Amino acid sequence: MWAWFKRRVIIPIRVALKNGISQKRIAVSLALGITVGLIPFYGLTTILVAAIALLLKLDLIIMQVVHYIVHPIQIALIVPFFKAGNFFFSDNTINFTFREYVEFFKADFWLALNEFWKMNLSAIMVWLIISIPLSYLLYRAFFYSLKQYGSLLVRQRYDTN
Repeated sequence: MWAWFKRRVIIPIRVALKNGISQKRIAVSLALGITVGLIPFYGLTTILVAAIALLLKLDLIIMQVVHYIVHPIQIALIVPFFKAGNFFFSDNTINFTFREYVEFFKADFWLALNEFWKMNLSAIMVWLIISIPLSYLLYRAFFYSLKQYGSLLVRQRYDTN
């Protein structure tokens, strides 16, 4: 596990630091890559992460790597985001069992799609509320860590094996 983490996370950060990318930009890239990677809209995150990286001139590789690392967490949080969005922003009483979804879509596909879209929108609203403090806290943690250990990271030799 350590070898995978080192190869996928540590070495790209080390390469970015050696290439002169600032610790601040790397910390922002890490924080936004994680935060955007958690948005409860499956399939949109890769494009969104790439667009943000290019627009803000952040490190695309680091953002995509951490986005893919948090992908299982994104999947695990989709239902809780839906439930929270449903609780705070909607009066839907749709349960979250697979059978009920299938029956709902079989009964009236377009109505089910419309309700699903509303639930997804309310889940994204919950994510938006959470994402601001989350990205700030992640940024501060990564920036502090890079300030403390960035020079050590650049000096230390990491084999890719």
